[in-house]
Amino acid sequence: MRRPPLSSRPDPQARPVGRVARRLGLSGSRSLSFLLALVLAAGRVDGDSTPSVPLDHWGYGFVERGEALGLIRGAGDGIKPLSRMEFAGLLQQLQQAPGAALSATDRERLERLRREFADELVALGAARPATATARLGGERPLYGYRTADGQVLLDLLWRQQTDRFAGLGRSQAEVIYRNRLGGVVRGDVHGVGYRLAFEQTREQGTRTYVHREDVFDPRVETPQLKGGMADYHRGTGYVVFGLPFADVQVGRDEVAWGPGPADNLGLSRNAPALDMVRLRTRLGALKLVSLHATLRPCPDRNDSSACGGQASPETYVVNHTTRWLDREKYLAAHRLEAAVRPWLDLGFQEQVIYGDRGPELAYLNPIMFYWAAQSYLGDKDNVLMGVDADFHPGHGLRAWAAYVVDDLKKMRVFSSDFTNKFSLQAGFLWVYPFGWQDTDIRAEYVRIEPWIYTHRYPINTYAHFGAPLGHALGPNSDRWQVQVSHRLTPSLALLVTGDRTRHGFNELLPDGTVRNVGGDLFLGWRPGDRRDGKTFLDGIRAQWTRWQLNGQWQPRTGVTMTAGVTVETDRNVPLPPDWDLDVPLTRRTGFGGGHSTQVSLDLQYGVF
Repeated sequence: MRRPPLSSRPDPQARPVGRVARRLGLSGSRSLSFLLALVLAAGRVDGDSTPSVPLDHWGYGFVERGEALGLIRGAGDGIKPLSRMEFAGLLQQLQQAPGAALSATDRERLERLRREFADELVALGAARPATATARLGGERPLYGYRTADGQVLLDLLWRQQTDRFAGLGRSQAEVIYRNRLGGVVRGDVHGVGYRLAFEQTREQGTRTYVHREDVFDPRVETPQLKGGMADYHRGTGYVVFGLPFADVQVGRDEVAWGPGPADNLGLSRNAPALDMVRLRTRLGALKLVSLHATLRPCPDRNDSSACGGQASPETYVVNHTTRWLDREKYLAAHRLEAAVRPWLDLGFQEQVIYGDRGPELAYLNPIMFYWAAQSYLGDKDNVLMGVDADFHPGHGLRAWAAYVVDDLKKMRVFSSDFTNKFSLQAGFLWVYPFGWQDTDIRAEYVRIEPWIYTHRYPINTYAHFGAPLGHALGPNSDRWQVQVSHRLTPSLALLVTGDRTRHGFNELLPDGTVRNVGGDLFLGWRPGDRRDGKTFLDGIRAQWTRWQLNGQWQPRTGVTMTAGVTVETDRNVPLPPDWDLDVPLTRRTGFGGGHSTQVSLDLQYGVF
């Protein structure tokens, strides 16, 4: 892929390395400051410094369908987010496809994307779309300011979500409203790309907000609980340096690694965004990404040692008020993808969670084998390793499989020892099945063994702000899911989804103690817990069977309205009001079964 020339003039303002490191919470590491110094001293030369395409963008699903049809090769899209330039290169491949390869509906949707990414396509040598672009609706920002040295592009973020729940023992319907307002600024200055987004949310309805777990949105950072409402916000902001050997991103952004289109076993977008330094490079069919990020320990939970006592020794009292300072916690991760055949991509990745000390040079090394580094450092961290395969032979078919290992008992690798912790994921997508244009069928199975993502040292729990960094199901769970979607017009689609989810909860015994079966992300193995064996779905076995019908209307690329209804048949599941999966076991209302319904309405302008 040819990249646009960028200015190489040095920037005298881009040298405050120590301040950058301290902002990232990495001031204790001279090694990281040295690495940042190398990045900044290299200046801005030919490279891809375009910002990332947000993970919520509908274009990712469109690109996936192009892969299934055999129209896109070597995408390397198991590493998300993609940069705007990478994304434009994939659109260019789709544009060159034979006329009969895409339906008329898909051609119109491709044109919408080409108008949105027109600047990047022109930089790649493509002709600018002839159709006029709409300023209101996402194809062009609401405001743009351009000079010879760069540009500033501003757009609005607005979203209103309503969810209504009934049944499952509720005496009256439960209603939750979430109103969001914010904005996005992106562009480049002297060849350095940047993007920042901010969104303020107010959640209210029939709930009373006393505990953090009362907030419906699981990807919340630090909410303000106000009885009848909760206020919280989220933000991202980063700069991208396009260097000759790699593209380096510094700041806060989201991450999703793996072949799954929505949720993955290794790194998924179930937690808030991460403050990180991310390096991306490519050599022909090989693509490597490496990152180092700061994490936040989870909030206090009275039933979990993983979330209690997270204050650092520096916590102190001033003016009769305790100032809580968190302990240090970090994530290091790298992923290598190889397009070994035009129809086959293979991936390997490692992640390690560690804390209670400054950043480790061994984990800052992007090509170091973390499993060996952990042994060298005393085997006190939480390393997770995974492999995956993405098959896309064409003819509308795409299939994927992933296998992740959290830990192994080397001498008893095939036993039921609790330390043998793994998860697997497999699925397929069939585009235009049986010749039905504008129709897709997809199916997926996920199995996550007990104890995975947990650790005997609480600081190493695979979570950020109390939300999972991996798959949303959490340990001791599995799920079957099937979805059929049909696009009536370029703007209107219908989706029918069915799934069965099972989870084994830990048990609260009559004496107040917890029988730990490995079913809680925040409760690792403790002395006294069963060690020599495990039983999948042991404990309180809950089962959800759901059928969902959604209608989606997208009159413009940045405007979306989604309405849906979900009908559930539940067995032995948590009962309302304390029914969310992240509620501590000691605060559960109880377990039971029955039927429930959920009606949802989502109005959205812009993509965070």
